[in-house]
Amino acid sequence: MCGLLVSGTSEMLAQSVLGGAWSAVWPFLLIFIGFSSVIFVHELGHFMAAKWMDVRVDRFAIGFSSELVGFTKGETRYSFNILPLGGYVKMLGQEDFDDKTLELKNSGDPRSFLNKTVLQRAVIVSAGVVMNILFAAFLLVIVFMHGVETNSTTIGQVVPESPAAMAGLQPGDTVLKINGSVIREYQEISYSVVLADPHEALDFEIERDGEVRHVLVKPRPEQQRNLLQVGITSATTREVIFPVDTRFDPHNPDHLQSGDVVVAIEGEPLEEDPHGGIEQLWRTADGADVTVTVERPDNLLDLDSPMTRREAKVFNWMILDPDGPIENKYARSVLGLMPLVEVHSLAAKGRAALPWIKNRDVILKMGSHANHTHEQVADSLARSVKRLDPNRPASWRQRLYDHFTWSAESDIPVTVLRRGAPQPFALIVTPKIRDEDEPPLVGFQIGAVAGDTLRISGVQERVHGELTPAAEAGVPPGAKILAVGGKAVSTWGELVEAFRLAAGSTVRLGYETRDGEPVTCDFRVPHCLRTKLGVSTLGDIVSVAGQKSVKVQGETRQQYVSVVHSLGLYHALQRSLDANGGKPTTVTVRYRKKHYGEEFEETVALTADMIDPWLGRVRYLPEVYMQPQTEMFKADGLVDALAIGARKTGYFVLQVYTMMQRMIVSRSVGVEQMSGPVGIVKIGSDVARVGFIRLLFFLGIISANLAVINFLPLPIVDGGLMVFLIIEKIKGSPVSMKVQVVTQVIGVVLIGAAFLFVTFQDVVRLAG
Repeated sequence: MCGLLVSGTSEMLAQSVLGGAWSAVWPFLLIFIGFSSVIFVHELGHFMAAKWMDVRVDRFAIGFSSELVGFTKGETRYSFNILPLGGYVKMLGQEDFDDKTLELKNSGDPRSFLNKTVLQRAVIVSAGVVMNILFAAFLLVIVFMHGVETNSTTIGQVVPESPAAMAGLQPGDTVLKINGSVIREYQEISYSVVLADPHEALDFEIERDGEVRHVLVKPRPEQQRNLLQVGITSATTREVIFPVDTRFDPHNPDHLQSGDVVVAIEGEPLEEDPHGGIEQLWRTADGADVTVTVERPDNLLDLDSPMTRREAKVFNWMILDPDGPIENKYARSVLGLMPLVEVHSLAAKGRAALPWIKNRDVILKMGSHANHTHEQVADSLARSVKRLDPNRPASWRQRLYDHFTWSAESDIPVTVLRRGAPQPFALIVTPKIRDEDEPPLVGFQIGAVAGDTLRISGVQERVHGELTPAAEAGVPPGAKILAVGGKAVSTWGELVEAFRLAAGSTVRLGYETRDGEPVTCDFRVPHCLRTKLGVSTLGDIVSVAGQKSVKVQGETRQQYVSVVHSLGLYHALQRSLDANGGKPTTVTVRYRKKHYGEEFEETVALTADMIDPWLGRVRYLPEVYMQPQTEMFKADGLVDALAIGARKTGYFVLQVYTMMQRMIVSRSVGVEQMSGPVGIVKIGSDVARVGFIRLLFFLGIISANLAVINFLPLPIVDGGLMVFLIIEKIKGSPVSMKVQVVTQVIGVVLIGAAFLFVTFQDVVRLAG
């Protein structure tokens, strides 16, 4: 009996191991077969065209190096070689050259490749590219006949102060076209933004409340990946993918969990809203955390178990808008009190990840600055990079050299305080410059407030030229805020709420100096438009005296700024006072108590001490990802599928050319976005796990990409051979073999270097 038990257990264990191994291997096997199919189709194009032109084909090979398996049929050897990174068709006459002159010689065989006309050889050379384009279209026709789930083109979240927010895009807007091109899936929005001209605005054609509108949005580069973005996300459902805040505890049932379905926020049932859950969480983010009601399986390991309702906590993080002019992006404070900076949105495999920085680490010292403010972080980054000499020669050679050369970089010593750690510790960060007009890349955002660390980094002396309450009260840098009006506060959220309730009065502020000495002082908390109207951070000021935006002069440029933005609101209020000779006046204000909610109108008595919109600079964002809304993208019959397949194929071909232009010319896309065979296999295996239709879609993209790359005017690829044929047609004789050999050697070196570069990038990304 024991023997049977051991035998049965061993068999089960073996099946489990084999099943696990197969589960890990089969996606790679599928992408290997798929990638080989794309190469096979390409070489089949050459083969079929050669046969059509009556050229003898000696070998049809998939892969390079030694033959793995093969067979001979007729005059052709068909083989599958060890290195499946390409393929070739060897035709009679391709290697016929004179050993003495090193020039091509004609064997006289009418079936030789060299004995065919330039047009016939051009057909053979281009047939592989044509087959790849047709194959891509064929795969996409299958995909769209079956249908594929894609993220909704309805906008979910609009990031505050992003290009989209400043342009006026709103959650719930459905994107119909961008620059006149029809948008059928959310991925097309992402592609249109990433590949946009960095100096021009995009024309978003949207549908809002049944009305079609046009909104111009100018993308800007994001910090981590050097890609253009506008600051929108696709609409979401109410189901949680996962919370990302470090305060989240997966073992605490009172915290939001993966798989939770949000049904109410702060006790109010969730609206039936077309743009889903994450936007509504953001619209209710008015403090350090939000209590939500969720439906959760009784047994988290069994998703089919009965659902129960319970309350859970969603954490938010605080950001502050700039206090100063347009160009002064880093001066941030609450009534002059400047928070410490914490690491946020850390790139998992970026530069900052190497020295083991973690999200929500508080930066105590960076470079030569202690108790770091946002402005000092930016200064340390700027000082760490040796910029190019602005007076350098302007010759094309110098510009080309500058274009492909990174500026010199230096390490920055950083001291951080980690929650739970007994002492601060030091590490090193090396930033990277990508553009002289943009901040260097460090792999994390610096705009996040260290929300539960109330030791201030510094005091902003003036905001818009006026002395701040913190400067008036003489609060010293490094002070730890303890109480407002006798009530203890321990987070920036509690401090802001205490100030909001005390607006229009002077309160006793308790703090502890850097040396540990307790101090109290009088602290003036002025009214602002929001405190007068009872508009919290959940609402918006829509217009002042009928104006929705004002022209603001920065240090180098002018631009229109919406009064929803605190900077625009300040200038609108200041101009209302100036129009009355600086004396108190009344203004008509339109406002919303909730983002995108009902608008109200009220007349407010405006005085000089009210024009700083200090409460409007405070924003809260939830730290949670929600499941995206999806819709089935399916053709209406074969004719529609053919049209979609053709359009998508053309789109992917154009996308490759545009991507290269953005990498080489405008540099709005970094070369780090390129992937080689290792990256393609990794991405393809991940796609294969999603489903077979998704894999076909991915292979369609790869086939279109291969067509473009093969037809570039580079030696050793089809495009290079086509260039030689065009030259031969023009001059009436073939290009010298010496020239061909030299250019092919250069081509091999360039392509080999590119291969090593992208492979190294892929390996680094995979290794983390």
